[in-house]
Amino acid sequence: MNTMPMPSFQKQIALQRWLQHGDAAVSAFMRDERREARLRIYADAYRLRLLEVLGNDFPALHVHVGDEVFAEWSEAYLRAHPSTHKSARGFGQDFPGWLDAHAPLAARLAHFEWQQGEAFDAADAPRLALETLAALPPSAWPHLRLRLQPALRLLRLPASVPALAGAFNRGETLPPLREGDEADWLLWRRERIVHWRRLDADEAALLQLAQAGATFAQLCERLQSRHDDAAMHAIGLLKRWLEDGLVAATDTHPD
Repeated sequence: MNTMPMPSFQKQIALQRWLQHGDAAVSAFMRDERREARLRIYADAYRLRLLEVLGNDFPALHVHVGDEVFAEWSEAYLRAHPSTHKSARGFGQDFPGWLDAHAPLAARLAHFEWQQGEAFDAADAPRLALETLAALPPSAWPHLRLRLQPALRLLRLPASVPALAGAFNRGETLPPLREGDEADWLLWRRERIVHWRRLDADEAALLQLAQAGATFAQLCERLQSRHDDAAMHAIGLLKRWLEDGLVAATDTHPD
């Protein structure tokens, strides 16, 4: 009796289901006696590739905890979160959240490293020039809204997390991870390089408001209880944001 060959896409789906869930349907198109050995080669290569992806996404964490612990965590994560992404880039997105149940402080470092990757991969946008803002008429400033860069991230972390990541990037001995000294941190990309810096309470609050679509008048109102000249303080922060390349565009249309 003649049989119709299984379409290629069905083979691919069957192989994917076997790799992820152990579904035996893949055996239908592998009829030789070395079937099990061949499948095991595929499975090992697939597993090792995903473990390599995690190592690339979280290199500072890998060095911090060492090969043995990182491999143990990676294998456990792979079992708990089989990949469902077409691209390997998204495989590690749940790793910081999963790690939080096992090693909360290490999870903070993993979250920081994942956000670095997100910032690096974020869409490009133009940088607003100071001259463009300076040319606005005074009547436009109260309802001025800022469109911040897609790569911008605001995080709250212990100071030891960015310190460890910075030491790793510089090839220095890694300092210990410690709880405490929680602070707001700004993370952004400029010229294909991801930067970060610590924020004071005023700047963190205003960036959060700006991300949410607040007007310049609302930013000034937020500062009035802390500064005699709230508008000038807000302008000073805005100038720094422009110098850092954080602002992509503005909206000057009133509500």
